[in-house]
Amino acid sequence: MANPVINIRDTGRNSARTLDVRDLADNVINSWTSVTTGTIAVTAAENYDVSFTQPADTIIRNVIAIPAGNIVTAGASGDDVDFSMGTAAGGAQLVAAKAILDDGGAAVTWTANAPLYLIQNSHGNAANAFLGTAVAAGVIGGPATSEAIVIAATLYSAAARTLHMRLTPLANDLATAATTVTYLIEFLHLGALPE
Repeated sequence: MANPVINIRDTGRNSARTLDVRDLADNVINSWTSVTTGTIAVTAAENYDVSFTQPADTIIRNVIAIPAGNIVTAGASGDDVDFSMGTAAGGAQLVAAKAILDDGGAAVTWTANAPLYLIQNSHGNAANAFLGTAVAAGVIGGPATSEAIVIAATLYSAAARTLHMRLTPLANDLATAATTVTYLIEFLHLGALPE
Protein backbone atom coordinates (compact mmCIF):
# COMPACT_ATOMS: atom_id res chain seq x y z
CA MET A 1 0.00 0.00 0.00
CA ALA A 2 1.48 3.37 -1.03
CA ASN A 3 1.94 6.09 1.55
CA PRO A 4 -0.57 8.89 1.11
CA VAL A 5 0.79 12.34 0.27
CA ILE A 6 -0.24 14.86 2.88
CA ASN A 7 0.23 18.58 2.40
CA ILE A 8 0.63 20.35 5.72
CA ARG A 9 0.72 24.09 6.04
CA ASP A 10 2.87 24.96 9.05
CA THR A 11 1.54 28.07 10.71
CA GLY A 12 3.41 27.66 13.99
CA ARG A 13 5.79 30.16 15.50
CA ASN A 14 8.79 28.69 13.66
CA SER A 15 7.29 29.53 10.28
CA ALA A 16 8.02 32.64 8.30
CA ARG A 17 6.11 34.02 5.38
CA THR A 18 8.20 35.08 2.40
CA LEU A 19 6.91 38.65 2.67
CA ASP A 20 7.95 38.80 6.35
CA VAL A 21 11.48 37.67 5.48
CA ARG A 22 11.72 40.23 2.68
CA ASP A 23 10.49 43.02 4.96
CA LEU A 24 13.06 42.08 7.57
CA ALA A 25 15.87 41.94 5.01
CA ASP A 26 14.88 45.38 3.73
CA ASN A 27 15.17 46.87 7.22
CA VAL A 28 18.22 45.11 8.68
CA ILE A 29 21.24 46.15 6.68
CA ASN A 30 24.88 45.73 7.60
CA SER A 31 27.91 47.14 5.85
CA TRP A 32 31.64 46.68 6.35
CA THR A 33 34.83 48.62 5.92
CA SER A 34 38.45 47.71 6.56
CA VAL A 35 41.65 49.58 7.38
CA THR A 36 45.23 48.36 7.85
CA THR A 37 47.96 49.81 10.03
CA GLY A 38 51.36 50.72 8.77
CA THR A 39 54.14 48.27 9.59
CA ILE A 40 54.37 47.73 13.33
CA ALA A 41 58.02 47.87 14.34
CA VAL A 42 59.52 46.64 17.62
CA THR A 43 59.89 50.12 19.09
CA ALA A 44 58.04 50.68 22.36
CA ALA A 45 55.79 53.72 22.82
CA GLU A 46 55.19 54.14 19.07
CA ASN A 47 51.57 54.66 18.02
CA TYR A 48 50.01 52.84 15.09
CA ASP A 49 46.91 54.79 14.09
CA VAL A 50 44.18 54.16 11.54
CA SER A 51 40.95 56.00 10.84
CA PHE A 52 37.69 55.11 9.14
CA THR A 53 34.32 56.70 8.44
CA GLN A 54 31.24 55.52 10.28
CA PRO A 55 28.16 56.02 8.07
CA ALA A 56 25.24 58.12 9.32
CA ASP A 57 22.50 56.45 11.34
CA THR A 58 24.58 53.38 12.20
CA ILE A 59 25.88 51.60 15.24
CA ILE A 60 29.23 49.82 15.27
CA ARG A 61 28.39 46.14 15.54
CA ASN A 62 31.84 44.51 15.38
CA VAL A 63 35.49 45.52 15.28
CA ILE A 64 37.74 42.59 14.38
CA ALA A 65 41.54 42.94 14.40
CA ILE A 66 43.76 40.48 12.49
CA PRO A 67 47.58 40.62 12.52
CA ALA A 68 49.48 39.58 9.40
CA GLY A 69 52.32 38.18 11.56
CA ASN A 70 52.90 37.24 15.17
CA ILE A 71 52.98 40.05 17.73
CA VAL A 72 54.91 39.10 20.87
CA THR A 73 55.52 41.27 23.93
CA ALA A 74 58.99 41.55 25.52
CA GLY A 75 58.21 39.53 28.64
CA ALA A 76 58.52 42.08 31.45
CA SER A 77 55.61 43.35 33.52
CA GLY A 78 54.04 46.32 31.75
CA ASP A 79 55.18 45.31 28.25
CA ASP A 80 51.58 45.52 27.01
CA VAL A 81 50.06 46.32 23.63
CA ASP A 82 47.18 48.75 24.15
CA PHE A 83 44.16 49.38 21.93
CA SER A 84 41.98 52.50 22.01
CA MET A 85 39.27 54.06 19.84
CA GLY A 86 38.02 57.62 19.75
CA THR A 87 36.36 60.43 17.86
CA ALA A 88 39.62 62.41 17.74
CA ALA A 89 43.03 61.33 16.47
CA GLY A 90 44.74 59.49 19.31
CA GLY A 91 41.56 59.80 21.36
CA ALA A 92 39.88 57.28 23.63
CA GLN A 93 36.33 58.64 23.72
CA LEU A 94 34.75 55.30 22.74
CA VAL A 95 37.25 52.79 24.15
CA ALA A 96 39.92 53.85 26.66
CA ALA A 97 43.41 52.41 26.15
CA LYS A 98 43.33 48.80 27.31
CA ALA A 99 45.90 46.03 26.95
CA ILE A 100 44.82 43.50 24.37
CA LEU A 101 48.19 41.83 25.11
CA ASP A 102 48.64 42.19 28.88
CA ASP A 103 52.22 41.29 29.82
CA GLY A 104 52.44 40.61 33.55
CA GLY A 105 56.00 39.30 33.43
CA ALA A 106 55.74 36.61 30.76
CA ALA A 107 55.72 37.23 27.00
CA VAL A 108 52.23 37.29 25.46
CA THR A 109 51.68 36.24 21.84
CA TRP A 110 48.97 37.24 19.36
CA THR A 111 49.40 34.70 16.58
CA ALA A 112 49.30 35.68 12.90
CA ASN A 113 45.81 35.59 11.38
CA ALA A 114 44.06 35.09 14.75
CA PRO A 115 40.99 37.40 14.65
CA LEU A 116 40.20 39.28 17.87
CA TYR A 117 36.69 40.68 18.25
CA LEU A 118 37.66 43.88 20.07
CA ILE A 119 34.00 44.92 19.90
CA GLN A 120 31.46 42.14 19.46
CA ASN A 121 27.72 42.66 19.02
CA SER A 122 28.23 46.29 20.10
CA HIS A 123 29.76 45.17 23.42
CA GLY A 124 33.26 45.05 24.88
CA ASN A 125 34.98 42.02 26.39
CA ALA A 126 35.90 40.69 29.82
CA ALA A 127 39.53 40.37 30.88
CA ASN A 128 41.30 37.43 29.22
CA ALA A 129 38.40 36.96 26.78
CA PHE A 130 40.75 36.12 23.89
CA LEU A 131 42.37 33.07 25.52
CA GLY A 132 41.59 30.09 23.32
CA THR A 133 41.47 27.25 25.87
CA ALA A 134 38.14 25.72 24.92
CA VAL A 135 35.83 25.49 21.93
CA ALA A 136 33.48 28.11 23.37
CA ALA A 137 36.18 30.48 24.66
CA GLY A 138 38.50 32.93 22.96
CA VAL A 139 40.23 32.23 19.69
CA ILE A 140 43.04 29.86 18.83
CA GLY A 141 46.16 32.01 18.73
CA GLY A 142 44.65 34.82 20.78
CA PRO A 143 46.65 36.41 23.59
CA ALA A 144 46.51 34.50 26.89
CA THR A 145 46.04 37.66 28.94
CA SER A 146 44.19 40.88 28.15
CA GLU A 147 42.43 43.65 30.03
CA ALA A 148 38.67 44.14 29.86
CA ILE A 149 37.50 46.29 26.95
CA VAL A 150 34.76 48.63 28.13
CA ILE A 151 32.66 50.76 25.77
CA ALA A 152 32.88 54.30 27.18
CA ALA A 153 30.32 56.07 24.94
CA THR A 154 27.60 55.20 22.46
CA LEU A 155 28.69 53.41 19.30
CA TYR A 156 25.71 54.95 17.46
CA SER A 157 26.04 58.07 15.34
CA ALA A 158 23.22 59.98 13.64
CA ALA A 159 25.72 61.71 11.33
CA ALA A 160 28.69 60.28 9.46
CA ARG A 161 31.87 60.67 11.51
CA THR A 162 35.54 59.79 11.36
CA LEU A 163 36.76 57.44 14.07
CA HIS A 164 40.32 56.62 15.05
CA MET A 165 41.88 53.42 16.42
CA ARG A 166 45.32 53.10 17.95
CA LEU A 167 47.69 50.29 18.90
CA THR A 168 50.61 51.15 21.20
CA PRO A 169 53.29 48.77 22.46
CA LEU A 170 54.29 49.95 25.95
CA ALA A 171 57.51 49.90 28.00
CA ASN A 172 60.12 47.68 26.30
CA ASP A 173 60.41 46.92 22.60
CA LEU A 174 58.35 44.05 21.20
CA ALA A 175 60.00 40.69 20.65
CA THR A 176 58.66 40.62 17.05
CA ALA A 177 58.44 43.23 14.33
CA ALA A 178 57.52 44.07 10.76
CA THR A 179 53.86 43.14 10.58
CA THR A 180 50.54 44.93 10.10
CA VAL A 181 47.10 44.65 11.68
CA THR A 182 43.93 44.83 9.60
CA TYR A 183 40.68 45.94 11.23
CA LEU A 184 37.30 44.86 9.88
CA ILE A 185 34.48 47.13 11.06
CA GLU A 186 30.82 46.14 10.72
CA PHE A 187 28.02 48.70 10.93
CA LEU A 188 24.34 48.03 11.57
CA HIS A 189 22.23 50.54 9.63
CA LEU A 190 19.26 51.65 11.67
CA GLY A 191 17.61 53.45 8.79
CA ALA A 192 17.45 52.81 5.09
CA LEU A 193 20.64 53.01 3.06
CA PRO A 194 20.88 56.07 0.86
CA GLU A 195 19.88 55.50 -2.77
